[in-house]
Amino acid sequence: MKIGIYSNEHKDNNLVAAKALINILDKKGISYSFSTNAENIDIKGAIPLQDLSNDSDIVIAFGGDGTMLNVISYIDDKAIPILGVNMGKIGFLTEIDKDNLEKAVDALISGKYQIETRTLIRAQVPTGEKFYALNEAILTSSNSQVSSIKINIDDSYTATVRGDGVLVSTPTGSTAYSLACNGPILAPSVKGFIVNTICPHSLHSVPIVVDDGSEIMLSSNSRNMKLVIDGKDRYEFVGDAEIKIRKASFCASFVRLNNQNFYQKLLQKLSFWGE
Repeated sequence: MKIGIYSNEHKDNNLVAAKALINILDKKGISYSFSTNAENIDIKGAIPLQDLSNDSDIVIAFGGDGTMLNVISYIDDKAIPILGVNMGKIGFLTEIDKDNLEKAVDALISGKYQIETRTLIRAQVPTGEKFYALNEAILTSSNSQVSSIKINIDDSYTATVRGDGVLVSTPTGSTAYSLACNGPILAPSVKGFIVNTICPHSLHSVPIVVDDGSEIMLSSNSRNMKLVIDGKDRYEFVGDAEIKIRKASFCASFVRLNNQNFYQKLLQKLSFWGE
C-alpha cells in the first residue's frame, strides 16, 4: 500500500498533523507521497497535488470540506479513495480528527474500512469542455447582477427564473450551498439532483428535485455569465451561456472507518449556532 498525503497549510498550521502522520508511516514502514499548498516546506520529495494520485492507493487529506473538494478535482476519474482528516469546522466529507491518525493507519493496513461512493455531476459548455462537481454546478453572473436563466429538464421547458444564479446540486451538495438557498437535504443514497435558484427575484421560486438520470440545460442571454464548480470559477461565457448537466460516469470515493450513519452525522455537524 502506498499513501498519498495532502495537507492544507491554512488548516494544518506548520503541517504539524501531516508530519505526525509521516512519522507514523515511517515507523510502520509504509511508503507515501506528499503534497501541500505550503510555500516553504521542509519535507523531502514533496510533489504537486496533480501528481499525487499517480501512484497512490489511498489519499489522506488534512483540511475541511473545501480541501476535500480540491483534492477530488485533481483525482477525477481515477476514483482513488480519500480519507479526510478534519482540520476545519464542519467537515461533512472528512472522517476522523488528527488525534486518531495511528488508529486510522492500522485500520487501513488491516483492511478494516469501507469505501463510500458519492455521485458527481458533469457540466459541459458549448466548446465541449467538461467539468466535474461533487457539490454543485452554478450558472451565475460574474458581476453580481440579477440574471435571467432558462431551465430545461430532459428537453422539456421547465422555468425561466430571475436571480443571482441557478445551481444544480448532488445529494452531497444538498448540505452545502443549496441548503443555504433553502433547498432540501438529500441522503447520499438518493438518486436525484436539486435544481435551485440563488436569491430568486420572485415570490414563487422553489427548488426542484429531479432524477439523477436527467439532463438539465441551463441557458441565459444575460451578459457576463460564468460557470462555478464547487465554489471555483471555471468558465467565463462570451455572449450567450449554455450548460448541459448530467450525472458523471464515475464517482468520488471516500474511506469510512466509523459506523456513523448520515443522519447521525447531520445532527452532529449542523446542530450548532455561531462559531
